[in-house]
Amino acid sequence: MMTSPEWLWAIKESHERHSDRMSFMRPIAYAMIRTDLWRANQDGNGTAGHALSLNISSKGLLILMDREPEVDQTMRISVPSAAQEVNIATMADVRWTRKVPFMSGEAHPFFFVGLRFML
Repeated sequence: MMTSPEWLWAIKESHERHSDRMSFMRPIAYAMIRTDLWRANQDGNGTAGHALSLNISSKGLLILMDREPEVDQTMRISVPSAAQEVNIATMADVRWTRKVPFMSGEAHPFFFVGLRFML
């Protein structure tokens, strides 16, 4: 018998802070922006890849990633617009991360990542 995974964060009944969020499930491209001087001297600008957006608001975006970025990490993201074939490039910073609790055994972990738009 499988036991339920334990949620690592509280589930709140109130949606007051989230009233402007809309479901927004689309693939987005991202690139981590290295901001410290030590990393600036290394080749490349940072890790790049794709994530799945889950919802969007005027202030930020919730995405699902296959890696856990650091809080305050700056990212360049390409957000799809309502118009076909048009992506909007913007900057965002990581506000929080949570491991998806339904992964078990040898499965590669996934993470919910809360981003705040900077531009």
